[in-house]
Amino acid sequence: MLESLVGKIFILLIFVVGAVNLAIPDSGQAAGSGLSVGNVMRGSFMEQWEENMSDQFFGKSMLLRVKAAMDRFGGSRLENGIYIGQGGQLLEEIEVADDRRLSASLDAIKSYTETYPDVSATVMLIPDAACVMSDSLPAFAAVEDQRQLFGMVERELGDAVQWVDAVSAMNEHASEKLYYKTDDRWTTLGAFYVFQAAAPTLGIEENVSDDFVSYTVTDSFTGALATRSGVGLSEREQIDIYVPAEGDDDVVVSYVDESRKTTSLYDSSKLDTKDKYDVFLGGDTSLVDIRTVSTSEKRLLVVRDSFADCFIPFLAPYYREIVVVDPGLYSGTIADIMDTYRITDMLILYSGNSFFTDNHISGVFTGE
Repeated sequence: MLESLVGKIFILLIFVVGAVNLAIPDSGQAAGSGLSVGNVMRGSFMEQWEENMSDQFFGKSMLLRVKAAMDRFGGSRLENGIYIGQGGQLLEEIEVADDRRLSASLDAIKSYTETYPDVSATVMLIPDAACVMSDSLPAFAAVEDQRQLFGMVERELGDAVQWVDAVSAMNEHASEKLYYKTDDRWTTLGAFYVFQAAAPTLGIEENVSDDFVSYTVTDSFTGALATRSGVGLSEREQIDIYVPAEGDDDVVVSYVDESRKTTSLYDSSKLDTKDKYDVFLGGDTSLVDIRTVSTSEKRLLVVRDSFADCFIPFLAPYYREIVVVDPGLYSGTIADIMDTYRITDMLILYSGNSFFTDNHISGVFTGE
Protein backbone atom coordinates (compact mmCIF):
# COMPACT_ATOMS: atom_id res chain seq x y z
CA MET A 1 0.00 0.00 0.00
CA LEU A 2 2.78 2.41 0.98
CA GLU A 3 4.83 1.59 -2.14
CA SER A 4 1.77 2.18 -4.33
CA LEU A 5 1.16 5.60 -2.75
CA VAL A 6 4.80 6.62 -3.13
CA GLY A 7 4.76 5.58 -6.79
CA LYS A 8 1.59 7.54 -7.56
CA ILE A 9 2.93 10.70 -5.90
CA PHE A 10 6.19 10.49 -7.83
CA ILE A 11 4.41 9.93 -11.17
CA LEU A 12 2.22 12.96 -10.49
CA LEU A 13 5.30 15.04 -9.74
CA ILE A 14 6.91 13.94 -13.02
CA PHE A 15 3.85 15.16 -14.95
CA VAL A 16 3.93 18.52 -13.16
CA VAL A 17 7.64 19.05 -13.79
CA GLY A 18 7.26 17.93 -17.42
CA ALA A 19 4.49 20.47 -17.96
CA VAL A 20 6.67 23.22 -16.51
CA ASN A 21 9.53 22.28 -18.82
CA LEU A 22 7.26 22.46 -21.85
CA ALA A 23 6.07 25.90 -20.78
CA ILE A 24 9.60 27.29 -20.26
CA PRO A 25 11.21 28.46 -23.52
CA ASP A 26 14.61 27.09 -24.56
CA SER A 27 17.30 29.42 -23.25
CA GLY A 28 19.42 28.81 -26.34
CA GLN A 29 22.01 26.32 -27.38
CA ALA A 30 25.38 26.12 -25.75
CA ALA A 31 28.20 27.74 -27.64
CA GLY A 32 29.57 25.46 -30.30
CA SER A 33 26.62 23.07 -30.16
CA GLY A 34 25.23 23.95 -33.57
CA LEU A 35 24.13 21.17 -35.89
CA SER A 36 26.76 20.55 -38.53
CA VAL A 37 28.21 17.57 -40.35
CA GLY A 38 31.51 18.01 -38.54
CA ASN A 39 29.92 18.14 -35.08
CA VAL A 40 27.75 15.11 -35.78
CA MET A 41 30.70 13.09 -37.11
CA ARG A 42 32.77 13.93 -34.03
CA GLY A 43 29.87 13.14 -31.75
CA SER A 44 30.16 16.56 -30.14
CA PHE A 45 26.70 17.72 -31.21
CA MET A 46 24.87 15.02 -29.24
CA GLU A 47 27.18 15.39 -26.23
CA GLN A 48 26.68 19.15 -26.11
CA TRP A 49 22.94 18.83 -26.74
CA GLU A 50 22.54 16.33 -23.91
CA GLU A 51 24.59 18.51 -21.55
CA ASN A 52 22.58 21.57 -22.55
CA MET A 53 19.27 19.80 -22.01
CA SER A 54 20.48 18.41 -18.69
CA ASP A 55 21.44 21.88 -17.50
CA GLN A 56 18.12 23.39 -18.63
CA PHE A 57 15.84 20.67 -17.30
CA PHE A 58 13.76 22.42 -14.68
CA GLY A 59 13.31 20.48 -11.47
CA LYS A 60 15.89 17.77 -12.20
CA SER A 61 17.60 18.08 -8.81
CA MET A 62 14.24 18.40 -7.08
CA LEU A 63 12.98 15.21 -8.72
CA LEU A 64 16.10 13.33 -7.64
CA ARG A 65 15.74 14.57 -4.07
CA VAL A 66 12.04 13.76 -3.90
CA LYS A 67 12.48 10.28 -5.35
CA ALA A 68 15.29 9.50 -2.90
CA ALA A 69 13.27 10.85 0.03
CA MET A 70 10.24 8.79 -0.96
CA ASP A 71 12.32 5.65 -1.34
CA ARG A 72 13.87 6.19 2.07
CA PHE A 73 10.42 6.82 3.55
CA GLY A 74 9.39 3.49 2.04
CA GLY A 75 12.34 1.77 3.74
CA SER A 76 14.83 1.68 0.86
CA ARG A 77 18.51 2.34 1.58
CA LEU A 78 19.71 1.66 -1.96
CA GLU A 79 19.43 4.14 -4.84
CA ASN A 80 20.74 3.13 -8.28
CA GLY A 81 23.23 0.71 -6.75
CA ILE A 82 24.31 3.24 -4.11
CA TYR A 83 23.87 2.60 -0.40
CA ILE A 84 22.79 5.52 1.75
CA GLY A 85 24.94 4.93 4.79
CA GLN A 86 25.24 6.45 8.21
CA GLY A 87 25.47 10.21 8.28
CA GLY A 88 24.54 10.37 4.60
CA GLN A 89 27.73 8.59 3.50
CA LEU A 90 27.18 7.23 -0.01
CA LEU A 91 28.76 3.88 -0.89
CA GLU A 92 28.66 1.88 -4.10
CA GLU A 93 27.93 -1.83 -4.08
CA ILE A 94 30.99 -4.06 -4.37
CA GLU A 95 31.25 -5.45 -7.91
CA VAL A 96 32.12 -9.04 -8.75
CA ALA A 97 33.96 -9.71 -11.99
CA ASP A 98 32.75 -11.83 -14.84
CA ASP A 99 35.05 -14.87 -14.64
CA ARG A 100 35.94 -14.84 -18.33
CA ARG A 101 36.70 -11.13 -18.40
CA LEU A 102 38.82 -11.29 -15.25
CA SER A 103 40.73 -14.31 -16.54
CA ALA A 104 41.49 -12.44 -19.77
CA SER A 105 42.77 -9.40 -17.84
CA LEU A 106 45.02 -11.45 -15.57
CA ASP A 107 46.36 -13.56 -18.45
CA ALA A 108 47.18 -10.37 -20.36
CA ILE A 109 49.07 -8.92 -17.40
CA LYS A 110 51.07 -12.11 -16.92
CA SER A 111 51.85 -12.26 -20.62
CA TYR A 112 53.16 -8.69 -20.44
CA THR A 113 55.52 -9.55 -17.61
CA GLU A 114 56.87 -12.48 -19.65
CA THR A 115 57.39 -10.27 -22.69
CA TYR A 116 59.15 -7.55 -20.68
CA PRO A 117 60.93 -9.43 -17.87
CA ASP A 118 63.30 -6.54 -17.15
CA VAL A 119 60.45 -4.12 -16.43
CA SER A 120 59.35 -4.11 -12.79
CA ALA A 121 55.55 -4.55 -12.65
CA THR A 122 53.42 -3.57 -9.63
CA VAL A 123 49.68 -3.99 -9.11
CA MET A 124 47.77 -1.79 -6.70
CA LEU A 125 44.00 -2.34 -6.33
CA ILE A 126 42.35 0.28 -4.15
CA PRO A 127 39.44 -0.88 -1.98
CA ASP A 128 36.14 0.87 -2.52
CA ALA A 129 34.44 2.72 0.31
CA ALA A 130 32.04 -0.12 1.16
CA CYS A 131 35.06 -2.33 1.90
CA VAL A 132 36.89 0.02 4.27
CA MET A 133 33.81 1.81 5.63
CA SER A 134 31.64 -1.27 6.13
CA ASP A 135 30.53 0.10 9.52
CA SER A 136 28.84 2.96 7.65
CA LEU A 137 26.65 0.66 5.57
CA PRO A 138 22.95 0.68 6.43
CA ALA A 139 21.65 -2.08 8.67
CA PHE A 140 21.33 -5.50 7.03
CA ALA A 141 23.21 -4.38 3.89
CA ALA A 142 25.17 -7.33 2.53
CA VAL A 143 28.07 -6.60 0.18
CA GLU A 144 30.76 -8.81 -1.29
CA ASP A 145 34.01 -9.18 0.64
CA GLN A 146 36.36 -7.18 -1.56
CA ARG A 147 39.39 -8.33 0.45
CA GLN A 148 38.74 -11.88 -0.69
CA LEU A 149 38.36 -10.72 -4.29
CA PHE A 150 41.71 -8.93 -4.08
CA GLY A 151 43.29 -12.01 -2.52
CA MET A 152 42.12 -14.09 -5.46
CA VAL A 153 43.78 -11.66 -7.91
CA GLU A 154 46.99 -11.58 -5.88
CA ARG A 155 47.20 -15.39 -5.82
CA GLU A 156 46.48 -15.66 -9.54
CA LEU A 157 49.17 -13.14 -10.51
CA GLY A 158 51.66 -14.70 -8.09
CA ASP A 159 55.30 -13.77 -8.56
CA ALA A 160 54.65 -12.18 -11.95
CA VAL A 161 54.08 -8.81 -10.24
CA GLN A 162 54.74 -6.98 -7.01
CA TRP A 163 51.60 -6.50 -4.95
CA VAL A 164 50.71 -3.48 -2.81
CA ASP A 165 48.31 -4.21 0.06
CA ALA A 166 46.24 -1.05 -0.16
CA VAL A 167 43.45 -2.54 2.00
CA SER A 168 45.69 -2.77 5.08
CA ALA A 169 47.05 0.72 4.46
CA MET A 170 43.54 2.16 4.30
CA ASN A 171 42.24 0.16 7.26
CA GLU A 172 44.97 1.63 9.47
CA HIS A 173 43.37 5.05 8.95
CA ALA A 174 39.73 3.99 8.61
CA SER A 175 38.52 6.65 11.06
CA GLU A 176 39.82 9.45 8.84
CA LYS A 177 38.27 10.93 5.70
CA LEU A 178 39.64 8.52 3.11
CA TYR A 179 36.68 8.75 0.72
CA TYR A 180 34.41 11.55 -0.35
CA LYS A 181 30.96 11.46 1.13
CA THR A 182 29.24 12.13 -2.20
CA ASP A 183 31.62 10.51 -4.68
CA ASP A 184 32.94 7.02 -5.44
CA ARG A 185 36.62 8.04 -5.35
CA TRP A 186 39.14 8.31 -2.55
CA THR A 187 40.37 11.58 -1.13
CA THR A 188 43.92 12.76 -1.64
CA LEU A 189 44.54 11.94 2.02
CA GLY A 190 43.62 8.31 1.34
CA ALA A 191 45.93 8.31 -1.67
CA PHE A 192 48.77 9.72 0.44
CA TYR A 193 48.47 6.95 3.03
CA VAL A 194 48.62 4.29 0.33
CA PHE A 195 51.56 6.05 -1.32
CA GLN A 196 53.46 5.91 1.96
CA ALA A 197 52.77 2.18 2.20
CA ALA A 198 53.63 1.57 -1.46
CA ALA A 199 56.86 3.58 -1.59
CA PRO A 200 59.23 0.71 -0.61
CA THR A 201 57.63 -1.63 -3.16
CA LEU A 202 58.05 1.05 -5.82
CA GLY A 203 61.74 1.35 -4.98
CA ILE A 204 61.42 4.69 -3.19
CA GLU A 205 63.75 4.18 -0.25
CA GLU A 206 63.40 7.48 1.58
CA ASN A 207 60.75 8.27 4.20
CA VAL A 208 58.13 10.16 2.19
CA SER A 209 55.85 11.09 5.12
CA ASP A 210 57.27 14.63 5.36
CA ASP A 211 57.93 15.17 1.65
CA PHE A 212 54.57 16.79 0.86
CA VAL A 213 52.31 19.55 2.13
CA SER A 214 48.59 19.81 1.38
CA TYR A 215 46.51 22.73 0.15
CA THR A 216 42.74 23.00 -0.22
CA VAL A 217 41.78 24.05 -3.75
CA THR A 218 37.99 23.96 -3.33
CA ASP A 219 35.41 23.41 -0.61
CA SER A 220 32.39 23.15 -2.93
CA PHE A 221 32.74 19.69 -4.47
CA THR A 222 29.66 17.48 -4.85
CA GLY A 223 30.39 14.07 -6.34
CA ALA A 224 28.83 11.75 -8.86
CA LEU A 225 27.17 9.48 -6.29
CA ALA A 226 25.04 12.38 -5.09
CA THR A 227 23.89 13.03 -8.66
CA ARG A 228 23.10 9.37 -9.28
CA SER A 229 21.30 8.79 -6.00
CA GLY A 230 19.59 12.12 -5.42
CA VAL A 231 21.03 12.13 -1.88
CA GLY A 232 23.53 14.72 -0.66
CA LEU A 233 23.04 17.11 -3.57
CA SER A 234 23.47 20.06 -1.22
CA GLU A 235 26.59 18.56 0.38
CA ARG A 236 29.82 20.47 -0.23
CA GLU A 237 33.23 18.83 0.26
CA GLN A 238 36.80 19.99 -0.02
CA ILE A 239 39.45 18.76 -2.42
CA ASP A 240 43.10 18.95 -1.39
CA ILE A 241 46.23 18.73 -3.47
CA TYR A 242 49.66 17.68 -2.19
CA VAL A 243 52.84 19.34 -3.44
CA PRO A 244 56.50 18.66 -2.60
CA ALA A 245 57.56 20.38 0.63
CA GLU A 246 60.97 21.13 -0.87
CA GLY A 247 62.68 20.99 -4.23
CA ASP A 248 61.66 21.79 -7.77
CA ASP A 249 58.31 20.39 -8.90
CA ASP A 250 58.49 21.64 -12.51
CA VAL A 251 56.87 19.31 -15.05
CA VAL A 252 55.89 19.27 -18.70
CA VAL A 253 52.61 17.44 -19.18
CA SER A 254 51.80 16.35 -22.74
CA TYR A 255 48.30 15.19 -23.62
CA VAL A 256 49.54 13.08 -26.51
CA ASP A 257 46.36 12.41 -28.48
CA GLU A 258 45.18 15.99 -28.00
CA SER A 259 48.51 17.51 -29.09
CA ARG A 260 48.63 19.97 -26.20
CA LYS A 261 51.01 20.64 -23.33
CA THR A 262 50.85 22.24 -19.89
CA THR A 263 53.33 22.89 -17.12
CA SER A 264 51.18 21.65 -14.25
CA LEU A 265 49.70 18.39 -12.98
CA TYR A 266 46.56 20.33 -12.13
CA ASP A 267 43.91 21.99 -14.29
CA SER A 268 42.45 24.81 -12.19
CA SER A 269 39.77 25.53 -14.83
CA LYS A 270 38.06 22.28 -13.76
CA LEU A 271 37.30 23.84 -10.38
CA ASP A 272 34.62 25.88 -12.17
CA THR A 273 32.95 22.78 -13.61
CA LYS A 274 30.57 20.21 -12.18
CA ASP A 275 33.22 17.51 -11.59
CA LYS A 276 35.89 19.40 -9.71
CA TYR A 277 37.86 16.18 -9.19
CA ASP A 278 39.03 16.70 -12.78
CA VAL A 279 41.46 19.26 -11.36
CA PHE A 280 43.83 16.28 -11.21
CA LEU A 281 45.42 15.91 -14.66
CA GLY A 282 42.37 17.52 -16.26
CA GLY A 283 40.20 14.42 -15.93
CA ASP A 284 39.85 11.43 -18.25
CA THR A 285 42.26 11.32 -21.18
CA SER A 286 43.78 8.54 -23.23
CA LEU A 287 47.54 9.08 -22.96
CA VAL A 288 49.55 11.53 -20.88
CA ASP A 289 53.32 11.94 -20.87
CA ILE A 290 54.74 13.68 -17.77
CA ARG A 291 58.36 14.77 -17.85
CA THR A 292 59.86 15.89 -14.55
CA VAL A 293 63.12 17.36 -13.29
CA SER A 294 63.86 14.31 -11.16
CA THR A 295 67.42 13.00 -11.30
CA SER A 296 66.06 9.44 -11.34
CA GLU A 297 66.68 7.31 -14.42
CA LYS A 298 63.39 5.46 -13.99
CA ARG A 299 60.49 5.86 -16.39
CA LEU A 300 57.10 4.67 -15.15
CA LEU A 301 54.08 3.47 -17.10
CA VAL A 302 50.81 3.81 -15.16
CA VAL A 303 47.81 1.81 -16.41
CA ARG A 304 44.93 3.33 -14.55
CA ASP A 305 41.41 4.45 -13.82
CA SER A 306 40.48 7.82 -12.29
CA PHE A 307 41.67 6.77 -8.80
CA ALA A 308 45.21 7.23 -10.11
CA ASP A 309 44.69 10.89 -11.00
CA CYS A 310 45.27 12.20 -7.47
CA PHE A 311 47.96 9.58 -6.81
CA ILE A 312 50.28 10.43 -9.69
CA PRO A 313 51.49 13.78 -8.23
CA PHE A 314 53.05 11.78 -5.36
CA LEU A 315 55.12 9.83 -7.91
CA ALA A 316 56.43 12.80 -9.90
CA PRO A 317 59.49 13.60 -7.72
CA TYR A 318 60.79 10.02 -8.00
CA TYR A 319 60.63 9.33 -11.75
CA ARG A 320 62.21 11.10 -14.70
CA GLU A 321 59.14 10.38 -16.81
CA ILE A 322 55.64 9.05 -16.15
CA VAL A 323 53.45 7.79 -18.99
CA VAL A 324 49.77 7.44 -18.04
CA VAL A 325 47.34 5.38 -20.12
CA ASP A 326 43.59 4.84 -19.74
CA PRO A 327 42.74 1.50 -21.42
CA GLY A 328 39.15 2.59 -21.96
CA LEU A 329 40.17 5.58 -24.07
CA TYR A 330 43.51 4.62 -25.61
CA SER A 331 43.29 3.18 -29.13
CA GLY A 332 46.79 1.73 -29.19
CA THR A 333 48.48 -1.01 -27.20
CA ILE A 334 51.00 -1.23 -24.39
CA ALA A 335 53.50 -2.54 -26.96
CA ASP A 336 53.18 0.79 -28.80
CA ILE A 337 54.06 2.62 -25.60
CA MET A 338 56.96 0.32 -24.83
CA ASP A 339 58.34 0.95 -28.32
CA THR A 340 58.05 4.73 -27.96
CA TYR A 341 59.13 5.32 -24.35
CA ARG A 342 62.02 3.72 -22.49
CA ILE A 343 59.82 2.29 -19.73
CA THR A 344 61.63 0.77 -16.73
CA ASP A 345 58.67 0.24 -14.37
CA MET A 346 54.93 -0.33 -14.68
CA LEU A 347 52.15 0.32 -12.16
CA ILE A 348 48.58 -0.91 -12.59
CA LEU A 349 46.41 1.26 -10.35
CA TYR A 350 42.65 0.72 -10.26
CA SER A 351 39.84 0.85 -7.77
CA GLY A 352 38.46 -2.61 -7.10
CA ASN A 353 35.10 -1.95 -8.76
CA SER A 354 36.73 -0.52 -11.87
CA PHE A 355 39.20 -3.39 -12.19
CA PHE A 356 36.54 -6.05 -11.90
CA THR A 357 34.20 -4.41 -14.43
CA ASP A 358 36.66 -2.96 -16.97
CA ASN A 359 36.59 -4.86 -20.27
CA HIS A 360 39.48 -2.93 -21.87
CA ILE A 361 42.42 -4.10 -19.77
CA SER A 362 43.17 -7.27 -21.71
CA GLY A 363 42.77 -5.43 -25.02
CA VAL A 364 45.30 -2.72 -24.29
CA PHE A 365 47.87 -5.37 -23.37
CA THR A 366 47.18 -7.81 -26.20
CA GLY A 367 45.75 -5.58 -28.95
CA GLU A 368 42.74 -7.86 -29.32
